[in-house]
Amino acid sequence: MLKNNYFVLTGAMGAGKSTVINKLQDLKYNCIPEPARIILKEQRSSGGEGVPEKDSGLFTRLMLTHMLTDHAANKDSDELFVFDRGLPDLIAYSVLFNIDKDAYLNAAMDNRYNKHVFMFEPWEEIYTTDDERKMSFAQSKRFGESVKKIYVELGYSVIGVPFLPAEERAAFIIDSIERIFRNEC
Repeated sequence: MLKNNYFVLTGAMGAGKSTVINKLQDLKYNCIPEPARIILKEQRSSGGEGVPEKDSGLFTRLMLTHMLTDHAANKDSDELFVFDRGLPDLIAYSVLFNIDKDAYLNAAMDNRYNKHVFMFEPWEEIYTTDDERKMSFAQSKRFGESVKKIYVELGYSVIGVPFLPAEERAAFIIDSIERIFRNEC
């Protein structure tokens, strides 16, 4: 299912995607949060097994279920939606965790987004770890490179998000989306 009104923000962990999603929400855009942080928080607070250090396969399957639900939730809407990560990101997670990627590849092929994807490159100056993000900056950088390669291999056009304050990054994305919509309509 191709959804031209679904746009994805993706890239390295800790590169500012969630902060920009929050800015877009403040501007009344329909935004879908990253499932990884939600699942990590839920699983860690309940003592669940669905965290990378306990069962990375379960963690990734939980994200798949969450992302498929998010993708299908507004399938009949023509409104614009911005996703903090898309299904192709799960292929990168499967590579990171050394688990079979077939289910994630199939889901990414069957549930498409707008062909233009916004890529957040690693940004060491803003990178932090916390209760949910335990990965080093070097690991985050490698993950971001993997994600970018996967989106390109799946035929997406990657738009680099410049290293700017969050408000300016949000404005860049809004301007780009509006330009894309004008050209596609």
